[in-house]
Amino acid sequence: MDHMKKYWSQELECIRKGVNRQDGYQTTISPHYINDRYNNDTYADRVFNELDILWAISNGQIVEGYDSGENGREGSKKGRNPEPERIVVGPAVSGDYCVVVVLMKTGTRFIVKTVFPADRARYTKYIPTGGNL
Repeated sequence: MDHMKKYWSQELECIRKGVNRQDGYQTTISPHYINDRYNNDTYADRVFNELDILWAISNGQIVEGYDSGENGREGSKKGRNPEPERIVVGPAVSGDYCVVVVLMKTGTRFIVKTVFPADRARYTKYIPTGGNL
């Protein structure tokens, strides 16, 4: 859950650079999310569009990080994860907070795996009652 926590601020900076394609960094949104999950009635809570995701990354913070072992979600696998995950909680354009799961493919390439509302107790503690994160 706190994998490589001391590097999270640096990693978030790199993920943000990737959003803007700066300095060779690249952050993209998985086609799986955009094509299969976003606005699909089967996944009613997948309502965040590209602008929401970019806004959440730009204004959020990494709150969890996983590399090996359990990652806290059902069906997770044990063992080394060649693509560590960082969990970003931040506001969408609407002001509603969302959870953005980012895969760290390489040191310069990141993929947004999925996005969902930060309405679970696990994440609501990161939503400020007033002001920014």
